[in-house]
Amino acid sequence: MKIPKSGRDMISFIVIMSSTYLAICFLLFLLQRQMIYFPTAEVKAPGSEDIILDTGEVRIKVWVINPGREKALIYFGGNAENVAYNIDDFKRLFSERTVYLINYRGYGGSSGSPHEEGLYSDALFVYDHFLKRHSSAAVMGRSVGSAVATYLASRRDTEKLILVTPFDSAVSVAKNLYGFFPMSLIIQEKLDSVGRAAKITADTLIITADEDKIIPYKNTAKLAKAFKKEQLQMALLKEVGHNTVHLHPDYRKIIKEFIR
Repeated sequence: MKIPKSGRDMISFIVIMSSTYLAICFLLFLLQRQMIYFPTAEVKAPGSEDIILDTGEVRIKVWVINPGREKALIYFGGNAENVAYNIDDFKRLFSERTVYLINYRGYGGSSGSPHEEGLYSDALFVYDHFLKRHSSAAVMGRSVGSAVATYLASRRDTEKLILVTPFDSAVSVAKNLYGFFPMSLIIQEKLDSVGRAAKITADTLIITADEDKIIPYKNTAKLAKAFKKEQLQMALLKEVGHNTVHLHPDYRKIIKEFIR
């Protein structure tokens, strides 16, 4: 039976749309790491100390602030953040602690390329290495760094946990942007903080930005709900966004009071 032209046109349209859909799915899968991680260049910080740690797989560059303190804080930055730019601010904010600013693999003088499992293994290595020098260590993560921080806090007995503009999981955030595609199948870099929150015992501070256009509040709220109420402190800062939350006048005050 001969198919009418209108029918052939419809079949052609369906084939083209299906092919396009599958092609986009493949591209999202193929490029997901490039869409999540934006490695920063190595910079100089005159007068500041840095250490290179060899994990056996990669070499991780760590900036050291306020060396010699009894307690420590380990910081994991955002996906396009050059952590060296926090040196002056953190020197004052955490004056009673030695601070370690971690350059992810592929970032700021560290070797390798960033991927989820690598960032996690590096975080454990860094924590175990530096804890030998201190009585305890708190952990702080911002944005993508919050996923690294929750992983570390779920595997080690951290003193306190600070999460700035965190999210529940990369899959959940991706669904906000690409809900038409099967993101739970496409995304392999899960960054699943919500799935490990129940394993975290440290007192936790979550700081969110009222005008955050990158991480919707609902994604942070899902993460917060996964923590025990008695261990969690929430702070919603008004009139700041995802990349400007640290400019709020109460940002440092909230962190200082919590970390003490």
